[in-house]
Amino acid sequence: MTLHEVADELGVHYMTVYRYVRLGYLPAHKEGGSWRVLREDVDELRKAPPSDARRGQPSSPWDQRLLQRLLAADQSGAWKVVEAAQSSGMSIGAIYREMILPALREMGDGWHRGEVSVAQEHAATQVATRIVSRLSALGARRGISKGVVVMGTTATDLHTLPVMIAADLMRLEGFDVLDLGSRLPAESFAEIAAVQQRLVAVAVSVTAPGQAEEVATTVAALRDRVDVPIILGGAAIDGDEHAKLLGADMGGPTIDDILPKMLELVA
Repeated sequence: MTLHEVADELGVHYMTVYRYVRLGYLPAHKEGGSWRVLREDVDELRKAPPSDARRGQPSSPWDQRLLQRLLAADQSGAWKVVEAAQSSGMSIGAIYREMILPALREMGDGWHRGEVSVAQEHAATQVATRIVSRLSALGARRGISKGVVVMGTTATDLHTLPVMIAADLMRLEGFDVLDLGSRLPAESFAEIAAVQQRLVAVAVSVTAPGQAEEVATTVAALRDRVDVPIILGGAAIDGDEHAKLLGADMGGPTIDDILPKMLELVA
């Protein structure tokens, strides 16, 4: 259905339907230069109209609304969903944990199931990266720093977005974070970490599996240059024991597995 057809079906103005799409209330995709909507999604919208959201009861979960805009490669719409969540009272930390991270996990699961194409995944990741960059600027925390954390990936890990998100969540907890991004050679990683003042930890993000040798090389290079805890985090790290096998001091699969341990370090 076109947006005009949806408007006629629902008895609302075209711009109202357009707003439903851009705020993630109504899933839509583009064909040529026009938005198209599945009839079953219109039926679902009719059961839970967006007016409920204005009373604090979203017609669909925030992460699902964001996911629809990511899969449509709709950067403006995705940001509007984030702004709507902020207006509802959601904190930046909650936006990451309850919207962005679940949406990215669902997108990854959809890719593994063959429901999301490689092209969709790449376009959506680019949109998510831009959203996180904008959100990061809003999350600066004032007060005394808990110290500096240097973080990045190994030379064989291409995943920048998990590092960006983890860095922002660390900043919200009061750490100064130097985010080095992805594909960092081990010696360069260690060289940069070694010259930081008030360094309290180095965190290595390991999203992709099959990097045990490169992870161990990175950790060994860091050990030669810094005398602070080395933390491994990401989907390819099972927990502390796994991290220790690779030469690190601690680790876990998610930032919320890591943060309590980091806070203990500076308590």
